[in-house]
Amino acid sequence: MKQFENKKALVTGGSRGIGRAISLYLAARGADVAINYISDEKAAAGTAAEIEKLGRSCLILKNDISDHREIKALFSRLKEKFGSLDLFVSNAVSGVLGPASRIGRLGWERALNTNTRSFLLQVQQALKLFPPAGGKIVAISSIGSFTCLPGYAAVGASKAALEALVRYFGRELAERNINVNAVSGGPVDTASLDYFPDKDRILKEWMDKTPSRRIATPEEIAPIVGFLLSDEASWIQGQTIVADGGLTL
Repeated sequence: MKQFENKKALVTGGSRGIGRAISLYLAARGADVAINYISDEKAAAGTAAEIEKLGRSCLILKNDISDHREIKALFSRLKEKFGSLDLFVSNAVSGVLGPASRIGRLGWERALNTNTRSFLLQVQQALKLFPPAGGKIVAISSIGSFTCLPGYAAVGASKAALEALVRYFGRELAERNINVNAVSGGPVDTASLDYFPDKDRILKEWMDKTPSRRIATPEEIAPIVGFLLSDEASWIQGQTIVADGGLTL
């Protein structure tokens, strides 16, 4: 029997990058996966096709999770199609890049709403679908939550708040046999890096500071998330696992 045989999983931002790698990892191990996306329909369709090639069902959910009404719509459709939920991965991220002294209200709200408030509201919705036996929740964070990355103030602050929520949910939900943890990745080779100004210089700096002189691939993050979603991680609660190849050492 596969590790996640017949489990139902939701991965926000599940069509590309880290979310795609996590979705395929879970499907390869027996889970049916709902992938949420906001704009790249082609990527979502491609990821769904790969999941189905693995013999699992895939539900595509186009919703902007920065909007509380869209979150309710997402979980309503998830309940209609899947009936229940066992595994929830909060991966979708958004925000503006720039100095803290110049962050505007809208950019700040976008980062906090997408990266932090959405996690709060989605966990509240997920709890309604988890079975009595419990479930697993993993949030994708960033080393920008505790160290300063170029222009990352809004997103970094939202990720620090996200990790605080992980601890509070972990404390509150343990008695319901629900594990809540986070994975804090360093730089990962995805399209998100294109948003950084002076990308090539920053990448070289990060690689020079990392012992192995490279950055991670999405496929290196997915198994860490998979472990936290597994029964083997049942005694890990409210923690943030840093997976940065030693960059922050």
